[in-house]
Amino acid sequence: MSQNEPDILKKLKGNAWVQGNLPFGCQLCTQGMKVVYFMGGDCNYPNHCKWYCPISEHRRRKDAHFVDEIPVENPNDIKNIISTLNREIRAVDAQGMSLTGGDPLSNSHKVTLACSIIQEMKMEYGPDFHIHLYTSGKNFDPLIAEQLETAGLDSLRFHPGREDFHKIEFAIGHSYTVGAEIPVIPTEENHRYILDLIQYLDAIGADYINLNEFEMCAPNQTALLNRGFTLEEGSMATVKGSRQFAEKIVRDVSPRTNLAVHFCSVAVKDQVQIQARYLRRAEKIRFEYEEISEDGCLLFMRVQGPLQEVTGLWDYLVHTAKVPEKAMNLNRTQGVLDLPPFLAEEDGFIDLLSEYRVKCGIYEVLPFREPKLAEIREYTPLMDNLPRHS
Repeated sequence: MSQNEPDILKKLKGNAWVQGNLPFGCQLCTQGMKVVYFMGGDCNYPNHCKWYCPISEHRRRKDAHFVDEIPVENPNDIKNIISTLNREIRAVDAQGMSLTGGDPLSNSHKVTLACSIIQEMKMEYGPDFHIHLYTSGKNFDPLIAEQLETAGLDSLRFHPGREDFHKIEFAIGHSYTVGAEIPVIPTEENHRYILDLIQYLDAIGADYINLNEFEMCAPNQTALLNRGFTLEEGSMATVKGSRQFAEKIVRDVSPRTNLAVHFCSVAVKDQVQIQARYLRRAEKIRFEYEEISEDGCLLFMRVQGPLQEVTGLWDYLVHTAKVPEKAMNLNRTQGVLDLPPFLAEEDGFIDLLSEYRVKCGIYEVLPFREPKLAEIREYTPLMDNLPRHS
């Protein structure tokens, strides 16, 4: 935190901070306990945010639905959506979820879908399963406000243009908490916008505002550079000046607002939340021969070679070395034997491997079983005893 930050701010992981109480949905997110349902990249393209939209091209389609990183096949079938959600919720032992996009409320079909999903999740996981939803508020009205309450929504987060501030009031007085979530664009114009939004939220009795550190990424890099924005020194994503503007905002409003004001850093969104979720997912899906790295990846040793050589090694480990079969995985079709990585440090193990025509290394992979998602983060070769072709 910088020396200029007000004393009232509470430090959080990832160099974030909060004045007041951190919204409950954010508490769950930082612990990796929320699943994100990205329900299509289509929205109403509001003027206040379309120029810096960080959503990648392949997610901007209306049929681009994802549960965390997992694509939803056939998103027109709600049963398939629910099934994908349930698998991921159980894989990370989630205590809640968020609905985002695009805009989950951008048309009547999406409103109906969002409400149906909220109802299904509440029936499946109970009333304490926390669900929040993001919207620009472009289409928000009293009917949608009632529908979301009936469905069981816990919190509604707006990112409105100035012309839509008044629509937030339609949400006040319902059973869900109401707030805003917006990026801190480091310009005087945006500073004024945020101060006016906070004043309005305070006046109508809203609960919180989340100030997101402004992020530069591949989809918006050209637009940001053309407008003169640059990166903080040493950062690959943080726009210079965003944090300082957030600190200035909270200094301006802290004496006269009842809102909780939360600054969520790029590090929280890109590292803290993902690492926490990966650790939970890895713990749930790990095989006995796998270890978990500090950032939630799965580690294992893989031996590869001719089937006769690999099965010969497996026979020796099972019958002579007495390694439990459940601590290994032999794929006879591919000639692959997966083992605990700690064996590499055992005296004589590499010497044992040298007796077989195999190669061996330690893999570090993302904690997924889906082939397209189980990305290799790192490979450390240990030995290669396979014959070379002349």
